[in-house]
Formats: sequence, structure tokens, C-alpha cells
Amino acid sequence: MYRNVLLACFACVASLATAQNIGRITGTVLDEHGQVVEDATVCLSVPLEGGSTSSICRVFTDHGQFQIPEIGFGTYGVFAINEAEGYSIENQNPGQKVTVSAANPSPEVTVRLRPGGAVLSGTVRDKTNGKPVKDLRVQYLDVDGKASGSSPLPSNGEFHVTLPPECDLVVIVSAKGYKGWVYTDPLSPTRPVLRLGAGERKRLDIQLEPNDHE
Repeated sequence: MYRNVLLACFACVASLATAQNIGRITGTVLDEHGQVVEDATVCLSVPLEGGSTSSICRVFTDHGQFQIPEIGFGTYGVFAINEAEGYSIENQNPGQKVTVSAANPSPEVTVRLRPGGAVLSGTVRDKTNGKPVKDLRVQYLDVDGKASGSSPLPSNGEFHVTLPPECDLVVIVSAKGYKGWVYTDPLSPTRPVLRLGAGERKRLDIQLEPNDHE
């Protein structure tokens, strides 16, 4: 899940290798329609001991092009994300397999984005003074228990989160010193779930009530 993403430099992968077995990966990021993607973050799915993986996301596209330098020989998954546009780790990982080796130390790849999810964005403010709420958390949970996640590091009261499409989701906003907030559809107040289709967007302007007991 997104919360397990390791935001670290790609050089840490190379630190495990010697100067004799280091290469690089270059390439282009295209969307599902074959168009160059300007604003994307390129990620590596790095194998770990025990068969698990970590995702490292730090390289940005420049006119759709990218380069991951100083990477140790091995096989990786390469994918790209753009949370604001609905392309998240959840729907793009593990990506395309790429092998860096002595035979091919500088592979060049074309990374194609898979169809993205829905996008929920908005603001969270203090109900009493209208100031942005910091250190907040926006979470979602599928009522069937099939999916869950949260927004990536919201700040300044602004958030965006990629949601799985065609799912009934409970959306919860919380912050220290405030009462929790749960999304309620005004057209169906007895069933507090949010359901969006693939590519659909929804914006919410939320007010949190301070917790008098804090």
C-alpha cells in the first residue's frame, strides 16, 4: 500500500553495489492513450529479502523523459505515478520489469501508465476561524474491506487522494485536536459512502470542529 512507500533517493540502491556492477535506466513515460506524460514521478519496485518489495519514488519526468542513474545490477519494476491525476502506486505498481546487467547496463524503456482511479481533493479548515488545518489525515475504506488507503502527506489544509473506482468507500478526515469528519452524501444521508467512477473527480471543502476536550 501507499503508506509503505519508501521515499528515498535512488542512490541508496547503488550503495549495495560496487563500481563494477552499476548501470542506469532511461526512458519515456506515456499515458494509456500513448501521449507523453509531463508531470509524473518515476518509481522503482525494488526486491527485498524474503520476496517482498519496496517502492522508491523520486525521479521526475522532463518532457516525458527520465533517467535513473547509479543503480545496481538486478531486475526491477519500473512504473510512474501522478496522484493528482489518479495514477497512484496502488494502480500502477509493480510496473514493467527491467534488468540492469553487464550485458545491458543502460536499458531504455517505455513506461505506459495503466488506467488511473478516481480523484478526491479539497481543503480542510477550522470551523471556528477558517484557518487551514495542518497535520490532517484523509482515509478511505471500502465497505467490503477490499481496499483502503489515505492521502499522501496533506499539508496546508489541501489534500488529494486517488480512490479505487466503482467502490463504496467510507471517507474519514481526522486531525489532532479536532472531532472526526465522515463523508455523507446529502442525497443519501443514511448511507455515508462515496462512489466514483474511473477518471471521475470530486472536490470537498471540509470544516473540522475543534475538540473542546483537547
